[in-house]
Formats: sequence, structure tokens, C-alpha cells
Amino acid sequence: MAIPGATLLACFTLGMSPWGGVTGLAGAAAGVGPASRPETTRGGDEPSSGEGGGSTGSVAPAPGAAAPQAPSEAPAAPPAAGAAAPGEGEERTGAETAAAEPGAAGEAEGTAAESGAEPGATEGSSQAGAAPSQEGGDDIDMSDIFGSDETLELDKPPQVAEGPAPDEGRGMLKLPGTLDTRFRILTSVYFDVDRVPEPGIGRNENRLEFYFAYSPNEHIQIVGDIEPVFMGVAQAQELGDLATRSMLTPFHVESDAAYVALLDLLPGLDIKIGRQILVWGTADKFNPTNNLNPDDLEDRPLFTEPVANQMVVVDVAPWGDKVWFEGVYIPMFFPALLPPSAGAALKDPQAPVPFVDNADLRTIDSLQQMLDANPALVPKVNGHVVQPKLRFRNSQAAAKIGWSFWEVDMSLSYYYGRHDIPTPVNVESTQVRPTDPAITPPEQLHEECCFVSDAFLVYPRMQVIGYDFAAQLPFLGHMGVWGEMGLFLPERKTLRIEFPVPILIDGQLQREMEGVTIRKTPFVKATAGLDYTFGKHVYVQAQYLRGFIDDFGAGQIGNYLVAGTDLIFFGRHLIFRFFTVIDFPTGRKDFLGEKDKGSYVFFPEILLVPPWGFLTFELGGFAFLGGERTKFGQKAAGSSIVFLKAVGAF
Repeated sequence: MAIPGATLLACFTLGMSPWGGVTGLAGAAAGVGPASRPETTRGGDEPSSGEGGGSTGSVAPAPGAAAPQAPSEAPAAPPAAGAAAPGEGEERTGAETAAAEPGAAGEAEGTAAESGAEPGATEGSSQAGAAPSQEGGDDIDMSDIFGSDETLELDKPPQVAEGPAPDEGRGMLKLPGTLDTRFRILTSVYFDVDRVPEPGIGRNENRLEFYFAYSPNEHIQIVGDIEPVFMGVAQAQELGDLATRSMLTPFHVESDAAYVALLDLLPGLDIKIGRQILVWGTADKFNPTNNLNPDDLEDRPLFTEPVANQMVVVDVAPWGDKVWFEGVYIPMFFPALLPPSAGAALKDPQAPVPFVDNADLRTIDSLQQMLDANPALVPKVNGHVVQPKLRFRNSQAAAKIGWSFWEVDMSLSYYYGRHDIPTPVNVESTQVRPTDPAITPPEQLHEECCFVSDAFLVYPRMQVIGYDFAAQLPFLGHMGVWGEMGLFLPERKTLRIEFPVPILIDGQLQREMEGVTIRKTPFVKATAGLDYTFGKHVYVQAQYLRGFIDDFGAGQIGNYLVAGTDLIFFGRHLIFRFFTVIDFPTGRKDFLGEKDKGSYVFFPEILLVPPWGFLTFELGGFAFLGGERTKFGQKAAGSSIVFLKAVGAF
């Protein structure tokens, strides 16, 4: 019988743990993290400047006026109390911009680069908002590296002298205040080259993004984002499907923002209500303290983009950016969006099972050997996800306090909710056809012929106590450093499995087993990293991860390295990028006495911005390397791909 294996990670689904139990490795969020992250968008990130310092991971500044967010942009911690919202008539300094919008610090130089201007030549790194440049120095981070859902700002058309228009005002809708709009078009194609029955096009996405932020006055802001998505690969399998348009041209709509913001209700008090993205943590992309929005693991190169959720966010900054508070209430739980390979983690009879005790693992190994020797015993597996009921006790809540001290930004946080990747808790097996060759013809005895297994998965509760920091080191050329840690207090979970046939366990024939998959023992996940820019043409970044996105539970946490570089030419019109994720072997022996082995992810990419701007082209690849029982080598990790993207924005 197939037992849930790795919980499918979007990019590299891992093995049964949160990635695995139906756990997998997710491929690898922006927001209150790196204050200087460049503003980018899904799938097509504009090459952001890395000159004058790196830029990943600054702790969130004090809350204040809510800055409008670009499509899919994760809101950062608000700026100091009383700060005017963008578009309200005040021109921000570089520091204020970095505080209000992650990546805003990089927009000015990124735009200049697109128009051909040469970025500044100051060496160093601008991680963390410890000492933001007053000129909004452009920084590079993992949102720029792996792509994000933020807005890509390209060359702007030349300014035309204003003059009185004929019949001015006639037929025109005049609104008080300010209106910011942004539009983007993305088209992409992914070509599966490995770990598939036959190489070919596996994904074609065509996305329109419409974003607006309207501020009728200094106390009200209305923000909306809508993204119609057309998937170009037809899903029709039966003749009747050809009469259904949704099967021929799959279509859905996404939204990363639909909220209202009440600014300065009292001095330093802001409230945002509605659908939004709020990301905590100072690390780049891999944030153990960030659990407010579920992860989007479906698009591998985007690495865990957050999915918007309905929430109420209250920001209080009684002492400006020196000390600030943030409270969040999320009434409804929303699960992570899993990759297409998620089903492989559940249905593969040889996939790892997230038991924590060696005795249980040996029992499962015996069952898997039996299934391998007799394919007729391999069941057809149906996965059933049990969603938390929409009750008050299933809502989520979080609180955070942040402060700046000696040019170091820090914060403490607490989260109460659930892990957004499901874990299996029960597998029921039913025989639908005899396996006796005297009754069933031998040619009909094959996999999934005679048994059906129904696997039930749930989302375990958890509490997370977090700490993060970010700073710059002026004595090392403004090198950026950051770190964060989450202490997880999980809910204990067990997995019960009914066997298709009795098997011998401890000298007795048994029809089922039950073992622990998640201990109640607290565990730690952490990230520490740095970045630096050499001159105008070389940017480097490295992060150590204690626990990947889907790793969950004591005894299930691995060690990883995420590192890479950008080589920048022609004023950021051409970027050669290479990043890698390394799953370090621990050297420990498993229940079979074999030492675990490492696995790898390689992510090369070329980004090109034509001289006339407004367009960005990306050509890259996403490769998984490792043995079949490793994190990135197992089937649940998905296929290796080559991709091409084209993005237009205005």
C-alpha cells in the first residue's frame, strides 16, 4: 500500500515530514524582512541593483502609515508613526522608503539602470535597515534572486510638459487624494527535462496583474490587486472535456491585496482590514518566524511566495521607529498551495514515511519490500485533506514587538496557529478484487488492481516563539548580516496504517500499525546569513538554514546552505545569476544502518532588460540532484526544468 511520503514541496518536495508525511521539500517571502529588498513581481524580477551594498534582511521598522503594496508584494512593517502614505504629497528619503516598502530602496536605482544609467559604485552591503542610504541605494536579495510577486518597475516614458487641456474637466472623473496604479503582463513556459516519463512542456502561464492604491485623504487608504491567470496547457482527457472551455483553457483568478487601511486613528495607530500579505523575519525567503501567510509552493522558481489571507493588522508606534508593536488576527486558516508533484509523495509506495522511531521505520520497510515483490498488493491511494472547521478556536493570532538599538534592528514575536503543510494521520485499506490467480487472471494482477487506500491528512497545531535581528557592519564595507530563530511547540501526531494483507511484526501477524510522526518535543528552526557587493558588478549572498521550509518535528530537522552570486553588466541590463541549495549529509546511520547522503538544487539564470526598457526576459533552469531517498532526489521533489519568461510592466 502506498504510504504518504514527502509532502511535496513546490520546488523540491521532500520526504514525509511536513514536506514528507505528505511532506516534501518545498522549493524555496519578503516583507518586514530585508528592508531594502528590490520591488519585483511574480516570475519576472527586474534586475535590482546591488551596487553600494547588498540588501537582504533588515528588521522591520516601526509601524506607521501603510505603504501601498505592489501586486503580490508582501507588506513590510510600517514606517514610523505619522509617516505619510505614499502618494500623499510628501517625498520620502531613502531610509523612509526602505522602512515603508521592502524593496522601495532599490526602485530608484533599478529604474535608472533600466534607462541605461550606471548604478553607484560604493562598495559594501546594505542588509538590514541599520544604516539606510539617504539616497535609496539599490540592494539585491533573494526576492531578486528567486523572483517574487512584487511589482517590476521599468523605464518610464519621457515627461511631457503640462498645459491646459481643451474643455478641461469635461467628461473626466475627478477623485480627491491620490491614486497609484500598476500593470504587468507575464508569460512563461517550463520544459520538463528530467524525472518525467517523457521530456516536454509541463507548464505555460499567462498572467495579467492589475494593482491600485487609492488614498482619498491622509487617514484612509484602499488597496486592491487582481490577477487573472490563463494556463496554456489543456487539461482535456475525455471526449466530453472538449466541450468544456475550462478544460481546454484552464483559468483562475488570484489576488494579493483587497484591504482598507485606517491611518493615524490615534498618533502612531494604524489598522488594516482585509485580504493582505504580511511577512515577518529578517532572513531572505527562509523565515522560521514567518507563519502568517501560507506558502505558494506550486511554482518552483518562485520559492515559497506567500499567499494572501484575510486578516486584521494593528500597528502601534508610540516612540516612532525606536519601539513598535504589531498585532495580527487571522479568522480563517488557509493551507499552503502544493506543487504538482505532491501526489507523488502520497502515492509512491517506496516514498519515505515520517515515523520518528526506528522500530516503526523497520516495519514500514518490511511492508515496502513486500509491495515491491508483489505489485498486486500496491493500492490505489486517495488523499483526503481534513480542513479545520471555521470556528473561533481554529483562528490564528500573532503579536510582535520590535526595536532598534545601536544600529541593530531586532524583534520578538509569538504565533499561535497551524502548520500549513498537511501530515497523514490515518490510512484505511480496502480490497476490491481477489489476488488469487485462480480467481483473477494473472494479466490483471498489477499495481492498483486489487486494493484501495484512503489516506487522511490534517494540519497540526503549533506555537512559535521567534527572535530576529539585522544590521550592517560599516567596518566591513557595510556588509549585511541577519539572523532569526523560531522555537516551535508542536501538537503531537500519530499515523495509523492498515495493511493490505497481514504482515509479521514481532513474531505476530498484524493487519495495522500506529506510530508517532510528530513528537510534542519543542524544536528549533533558524536562519543566519550575510551579503556583500564588490564594486558595481559582483553580488554574493549566503545563508545557513537549520530546517527547510517543510521540515517539521523534533528529529526531522536538517541542515542546509543557500548561496549564490549575481554578475552584473551594462548598468544592470544583463545579469548572470547562479544559486544553489545544499542538503548536508549528517553522517548518521538510518534504521537500515546506511549513512544518509546529501542532495542539491542548482538554479542558473540569465536576466536581460532591453535598452528601451519596459521588458524583462529570463532564461533559467531548476535542477534536482541526489539519490532516490534524499530530500531533493526523491520523486516528490518534482522534475528538473528549463524555463523562459517574458515580463512587461508599466
